[in-house]
Amino acid sequence: MTPPAPSRPWRARLAALVFAATAALLALAATKMMFSAFMFYDDEGYMLISLRNFAAHGGLYREVYSQYGPFPYVLYAAFHALGLPLTHTVGRVITLAAWSGTALACAALAGRATRRLTARLAVLAGVFIYLWIMTSEPTHPGGLIVVVTALLAWLGHRWIAADRPRAWALLVGAGVAMLALTKINIGVFAAAAAVAWFALHHANDALRRRAPLFLAVGIAALPFALMRPLLGTPWVLTYALLFATSGVAAIGAASLGAAARIGWRALGTGVLAALAFTALVLGVIFARGTTPLDLLNGVLLGPLQHPAHFSLVFPWPHGTRAVAFASPVLFAAAWLLRRRGWTGLDPLIAVLRLAATVALAATLTRFPDISPDNLVFAFAAPCLWLFLWPLAGEDPALLAARRWVGLLFLGQCLHAFPVPGSQIAWGTVLAIPLAALGAWPAARLLAARFAPPRPRARAFRFALEIAVAAFAFTTVGRLVQVGDRRADGRDLDLPGIERVRLPENATALFQILALNAAAHGDVLFSEPGMFSLNLWSGLPTPTFVNVTHWFSLLDDTQQRTIIRALGAHPRACIVVQREHLNFLIKRGLRPSGPLHDYLAANFTPAFTLDDFEFSVRRGRTVVPFHLATLYDRAGAGTADPTGLNTLLEFALLLPPDTAVSRVELVDTTMPARAPLVLDDTTARAEFTAINLRGDPLGSARPSVWPLRPRGPTRVSLHFNRQGRGIKTSDALIVLRDAAGATLALVRLRP
Repeated sequence: MTPPAPSRPWRARLAALVFAATAALLALAATKMMFSAFMFYDDEGYMLISLRNFAAHGGLYREVYSQYGPFPYVLYAAFHALGLPLTHTVGRVITLAAWSGTALACAALAGRATRRLTARLAVLAGVFIYLWIMTSEPTHPGGLIVVVTALLAWLGHRWIAADRPRAWALLVGAGVAMLALTKINIGVFAAAAAVAWFALHHANDALRRRAPLFLAVGIAALPFALMRPLLGTPWVLTYALLFATSGVAAIGAASLGAAARIGWRALGTGVLAALAFTALVLGVIFARGTTPLDLLNGVLLGPLQHPAHFSLVFPWPHGTRAVAFASPVLFAAAWLLRRRGWTGLDPLIAVLRLAATVALAATLTRFPDISPDNLVFAFAAPCLWLFLWPLAGEDPALLAARRWVGLLFLGQCLHAFPVPGSQIAWGTVLAIPLAALGAWPAARLLAARFAPPRPRARAFRFALEIAVAAFAFTTVGRLVQVGDRRADGRDLDLPGIERVRLPENATALFQILALNAAAHGDVLFSEPGMFSLNLWSGLPTPTFVNVTHWFSLLDDTQQRTIIRALGAHPRACIVVQREHLNFLIKRGLRPSGPLHDYLAANFTPAFTLDDFEFSVRRGRTVVPFHLATLYDRAGAGTADPTGLNTLLEFALLLPPDTAVSRVELVDTTMPARAPLVLDDTTARAEFTAINLRGDPLGSARPSVWPLRPRGPTRVSLHFNRQGRGIKTSDALIVLRDAAGATLALVRLRP
């Protein structure tokens, strides 16, 4: 009998310390990334304003519009009830927790199966990299979906390996309900994975024998039924074929040698868990004004119409269809060779697994030059059957547990329909821990089959560990490098999003839009919906029916309700993001409908900045605050005799008792270059009191430094440009107090 290996607690403590330090470093880099980005399509603002409206008023689906299930609304309402404000900052922290939690769950999954620190580190770093897209979708339900899916994979693997089928069923029942009540199709995909694993491992021999055929037919039909409205488009047809062929091969591989591990009592446990969780969530929203019919329309009937109203196109890499069709063909060949007893089959499968794992690692190392999820989306599913194949000598419990993770991954691959954006990464992230789970027994089989002399074997294992560790720490370095972009730019310093840092001109843009909305409006709407501006300006939307692409997703009745609400507000303001609209038009998604027509007929731009049009009612005039005009007085022959050859003029609106000690003209393309400073020694200032229309309320009067404007004021600064060229698109005007703190940002008119 071999004596047990001596305990080495110092190694475990050292491994825990290294893992914790790496996780902390990755979380810090992810935090920097999370707080250095803002996406103009603003799903973040849409979710936040909907969450706020539900927390304050209830009426989900009846008054508060949502494309998503009720669970996120109940969860955030609970946070709000506990005193947590529903702001951009809080939403980003929660999303960061979901990002980190997903990475930790995937790392724990790989670590439990391999017992290797390097595997945990590699998966941890890989998942952090893979989910970089989380920085684009703060507060989006996708963050909740991906962490719940990762927990289902990790805990499900753990309890299957420990032969605890009822614990697995309890977890799956609650998890599927959670996903379905977040986004119904994702819950359906997770339920399909659970049903497949349950049928393949059921104690009933007859069910287990028949299951592969029925499951293969169902898996092949599922994408065509789901994607029926868009099957005529080439990218969707490729998607359906890829999933169907990969799914058939995966079911075939997962059925080989599948043993009885679960019975009907576990099914009852799972169903009861799902019903209990569903009752809890629905009880909350019903108590807050939602009716069963509202729920049916909001969660099921409405989302069924969305693919026909809004979808994007995924550019499949060259060779995708060929790989898709090769998947079942190769599986069928392997199945025939297995029946004939070819001894070289398992080593071949192991080599192919390792090759797929290396390809995945190589793809991850190309970040940030490419987004790795796009390639994984195209090629991981066809390789899935390799990782579900039973290799000789594998632990049956670990094999069954890995198959659960693989089937869960397969179902989530459908997440990207009909909008293949961030959904691609959310739906395919389990490819990373699954690769580790499959590569480890493959490497062990090859080592046992082709065992070199002991010294050489040790050297090989050491080199392999070093390679995996190098991948992990190189990946950490790449994420940290991207996170350091926060060093450039300027904090937004707007309500609820104070510490998000963007390029300086972008920060100024959003501050100017929010300031002008608060000064000139009593209600604010946007096209497409950019509801962060409402949160920053403090202005309400016309109704609680708010969504980004409202022209595609709201029916005529909902749009006409918004029209009536806007008609009741003569000071209503509209922000139109022209670049985003042009993006949609180029993709055949031209906005239309009664509300779009109403806005075009009744509102006109008061000013335009970076393709954002700030519009007011036709016939109304407003002054654009914090937008400056630069005049070359020397070129016009009107230069001041003292040499002040340039005039800078802008309307200013600052809080009372604000004192401006200096004004800096900054070239944002050359941050190291000293700004041109205007103060009491270099510039002569004049003030003109104005109203909100921009009409003067008196004559211009000289002002002494520091400048103390009271109310709306037109500021005129005469100075000598000193031969400097000032490019309108690159210039930023910074107003500072005596201590050097920023008081306001001003942009030059285009």
